[in-house]
Amino acid sequence: MELEDVIYTYSEKELLAYFLKEFIYGQKKEHYKKSVAILYNLDIECLEFAISRFAHIENIRDVSKYYPAFVPLLAVYFTMAFNINTSKILAFIGTAISLIFIIRIIIKEKRARSVAVSMLRTFEQVHARKQKEKE
Repeated sequence: MELEDVIYTYSEKELLAYFLKEFIYGQKKEHYKKSVAILYNLDIECLEFAISRFAHIENIRDVSKYYPAFVPLLAVYFTMAFNINTSKILAFIGTAISLIFIIRIIIKEKRARSVAVSMLRTFEQVHARKQKEKE
């Protein structure tokens, strides 16, 4: 039950990396069918735990909506800080570097969240089908 161990014991980062590798685009059709078949072999409790885990990851990774509020604040801070003692070009460079840094954080969080959302939906579909079969 390797997949159960992955779901129950892997850290958030390892879990997302595992499922990104397992369900990455460009594989052969048989690879996807095998991966989905393994998901169907999981018991209901494990599926429910996976759903709750991916829902939690999705919720905590949804911080990107707050970053745009910090961009103007950082731009003003760097402009004021560098405008007092140095030329305007240093203020521009400092602001540009801070914006690039924030954008990289947003991209990283968005990528991790998209994997979590994708796997959350997959596990929800598998869970719904197993519930339907059970009835």
